[in-house]
Amino acid sequence: MATIAALIAVPLMALIAVMWVFRLLMRSWVSLQVSRWIEGAFYSLLATLVVYAWGLFTGFPWDIEEACKLDHQQHWDRNLAGSASYFPLSNKCNSTFDLVPGYVNPLVISGISIVAICIGTAAYQALKRRNQVVKCSTQRHTHDAAC
Repeated sequence: MATIAALIAVPLMALIAVMWVFRLLMRSWVSLQVSRWIEGAFYSLLATLVVYAWGLFTGFPWDIEEACKLDHQQHWDRNLAGSASYFPLSNKCNSTFDLVPGYVNPLVISGISIVAICIGTAAYQALKRRNQVVKCSTQRHTHDAAC
């Protein structure tokens, strides 16, 4: 069990370290507001990937028949063999029981939605800032409070 935790923890720490380096570099390229939305998108994507990996880990065992019968005390239907899907995650033992926990797919969809919202808001903030800089640089009177 310790090796599984190490296999998960080491790449996660590496990703967070990469994000901190990217954060320092990004602050010099874009405004603080835009970089915060990009960070939010990154962390949401990271959480979504962790949840998806958890769904794969729990829902796709090496031996599905054994997992259904011994771990979950469910009848394994051979007619459903090969009906697994990766989006949405599903791996059924029979017509009523799915090995993938029920919370995984809604969390993955929510995470993808949050990533899209963060990226869209970052693009909006960058465009708004660009238009403000163009407006202030072409304006002769800099008495505007926004400049």
